[in-house]
Amino acid sequence: MTYRTVIIDDDKLARRVLLQIFDQNFPEIEVIGEADSVDAGVNLIRSVKPDLVFLDIEMPDGTGFDLIDRLEEVNFRLIFTTSYSEYAIKAFKYFAFDYILKPVLPENVKATILRIKDIPLRNSKNQIEMLKNRIEVKEEKEPTIALPEMDGFTIIKVKNIIRCEGERNYSRVFYKDGTSVLISRTLLEFDQLLVPHGFFRIHRSHLINLDCVSRYLKAEGGMVEMTDQSRLKISPKFKEEFLDMLLHNKL
Repeated sequence: MTYRTVIIDDDKLARRVLLQIFDQNFPEIEVIGEADSVDAGVNLIRSVKPDLVFLDIEMPDGTGFDLIDRLEEVNFRLIFTTSYSEYAIKAFKYFAFDYILKPVLPENVKATILRIKDIPLRNSKNQIEMLKNRIEVKEEKEPTIALPEMDGFTIIKVKNIIRCEGERNYSRVFYKDGTSVLISRTLLEFDQLLVPHGFFRIHRSHLINLDCVSRYLKAEGGMVEMTDQSRLKISPKFKEEFLDMLLHNKL
């Protein structure tokens, strides 16, 4: 099956990345138009009637939600491209929309394309309005994440997490109160959830809260000491960026 697709995003580079990923990996995705604003996006959708729309949320003349409000119907599969925080990502999941988190990465696009058949063909405008309201309310609150447990899940404030340590398909989360818990999520998943909130991956096994860094040590090529007195080695490939992030975060 061929999916007649449009990309609506004011970021030219983001559109180019999507096009390149489609060209190299998904011949079934036929891009029939691009737009860089709400106005142009509305006109494009009305004109070509696509099967699939990749829609940015924040654009100079409004939001992706504004665009949807102006359409008579939403008769296509809708994929949001977003820089919103984890609050918003939870909302997207709750309403069964798919999304690609910016910056756009090939693996995320590929995962989305593979799920295309499971995305509802029609998304009601009322449902999208509920999503919008949920995001606006959540974004005003202090960041939290939900950590799964055997009998449910626990809501944790992001600021109370010092670091996460990868253990194969699990991650151990260390809290400011000195406790830790093993969670059935990979470190990559925590990376995607926490980096927008001031965390940084210093090693393939370590993700840290920059606000909880107490010292940088030159020993062993570079180490970081956290507020819980743990000392963690910094991977050479992350060292330069880490030092830039740390200094920027602390100034």
